Amino acid sequence: MLEYITSGESHGQAIITVMSGFPAGIHIKEGIINSELKRRRECAGRGPRMSLENDRIEILSGLKNGKTLGTPIAIQVRNKKNIIDLLPPITKVRPGHIDLAAAMKFLTPDGRIGAERASARETVGRVIAGSVAKILLDYFDIKVIGYVTQISSISAAPTSAGLNPKAYFYTADKNVIPKWKRLLNEAERKGNTLGGCFEVIGSNIPVGLGDHTHWESRLDARLSQAIMAIPAVKGVEIGLGFGYASRPGSQVMDLFATQNNRPILNKYGGWKRMSNYAGGIEGGLTNGENIIVRAAVKPIPTLRNPLLTIDLKTKRPTKAQVESSDICAVPAAAVVGEAVAAFEIARAFVSRFSGATVLEIAQHFQSYRKELKKKFGLH
Repeated sequence: MLEYITSGESHGQAIITVMSGFPAGIHIKEGIINSELKRRRECAGRGPRMSLENDRIEILSGLKNGKTLGTPIAIQVRNKKNIIDLLPPITKVRPGHIDLAAAMKFLTPDGRIGAERASARETVGRVIAGSVAKILLDYFDIKVIGYVTQISSISAAPTSAGLNPKAYFYTADKNVIPKWKRLLNEAERKGNTLGGCFEVIGSNIPVGLGDHTHWESRLDARLSQAIMAIPAVKGVEIGLGFGYASRPGSQVMDLFATQNNRPILNKYGGWKRMSNYAGGIEGGLTNGENIIVRAAVKPIPTLRNPLLTIDLKTKRPTKAQVESSDICAVPAAAVVGEAVAAFEIARAFVSRFSGATVLEIAQHFQSYRKELKKKFGLH
């Protein structure tokens, strides 16, 4: 099974990601991973800390001549400065941040004990893992892309067509970009922060990925956890999501498309639907339609015009501590969301079509496709 762990603090020496379960024979180009890290680092809304980091990977193990060996892959990104021991304590805890909860958990008057690990800097490791997962998915023409749908109260046009994944805001709606820029400029001038929403779409998804027998293995559950675990994400929905609550069942089920009174099989299996309210997942399993996941991102709680708080030392009201932070994390969160969703889809794919090498996995996948055509009809 595909797994990964990350280690490292935001102001520590390095972020290290260790991935296991990747099949042998996958060609990994460092430039692809570095490019994904750049997308996370150099998008709209980022703060001054991003200029301190370069985010160039060092592959420590798991590859020979650029190809995976089937052994654990370890990748490191060094921070430019290792200053965690020099940073002052956080006693003027920030409302909405982990500071107070971590200080109380560990019975210390320093909120930094939680803030450094909880920092979104740690998502560097998740982008690395997701980048490797996307390289694997590319072998099977499975695509995963994340993009911004809303910043503050202004939404983009509801389409992903023409999306440029290297664009500053990661949106296909060019008309909304000037409006978003004005919002960010105003927030920066006022020392405020902004939230918003992003969406991740997985396309060319085979039917039958995931699991329905164990609650923790359902693909919708795994995707929801992966997205919710991104710092500042406070809401996740799949497909129609919360929209199901206000509509009757007769209006929200994905009916099967037919041609000449016969079902139409999707490219990678499953009967084609006339809609996709389910977001590509039913009962924990993929149904052959696009996977659609959306997330709501709260404004970052570190404000340059700080809110009122209480000092852990004096127990008196004061202004919250100001740390280096972003104005808006939504574009960066979309990149991270894309990465973690790709990893979960790749995990489900490898679990379904397992093999020690990518060639074996491809053989198992092709065999499955042939059986789908034979048993369920291709029109």
